[in-house]
Amino acid sequence: MTAELLGRVSVFGTCAKAALATMLDRASVPAHASRRAVTCHALRRERGFTMSEMMVSVGIVAILAAVAAPPLLAMVAAQRVKTATFDLYSAMSYARSEAIKRNAVVTIAPRNGAFTNGYDLVVGGSILRSQMASPEVSISAPAGVALAFDGYGRLTAPTRYQLELTSGTVGTTPKRCLVISTTGRPSIQVDNNHDGNCING
Repeated sequence: MTAELLGRVSVFGTCAKAALATMLDRASVPAHASRRAVTCHALRRERGFTMSEMMVSVGIVAILAAVAAPPLLAMVAAQRVKTATFDLYSAMSYARSEAIKRNAVVTIAPRNGAFTNGYDLVVGGSILRSQMASPEVSISAPAGVALAFDGYGRLTAPTRYQLELTSGTVGTTPKRCLVISTTGRPSIQVDNNHDGNCING
């Protein structure tokens, strides 16, 4: 009868066979079957995490996240300022090139009076190129002075023009400045010493 029952439960696997054989006749079950039952029982106990192990794991993840979050946010903010600076630099180089090619004044016009809202490259009432705003980057510019290039590639303003880009989310991000000389050549300066002046680094 033991053999017949073992045959019927063969579909349940080695663990089920060993458990049934142990219950029916402990003396008649081979030692290896008993060992299989113990092994299967141990495997069932080892599967998954206990509550204390889960809490320790969650605590470790929380600590690592708290340590890594500030440097990661600072890196992302610095990259956003850098990208916005290069976008502006590219726009200035393009505007200057188009002004020389067309022998006309090309203006980089801020939207709604602020570069933070985006800007358009305009010549003769036509828009050559547009740039969307980056909400996380603040851009300050001289008030009441147009950023425009004449047919010689020079600034229409009598003095140099400076744009300052800062992060709107992380205050420790170094400020970047786009300085355009009267000849129309733009350059990028970085305020690495955080004194508010990009020129001296």
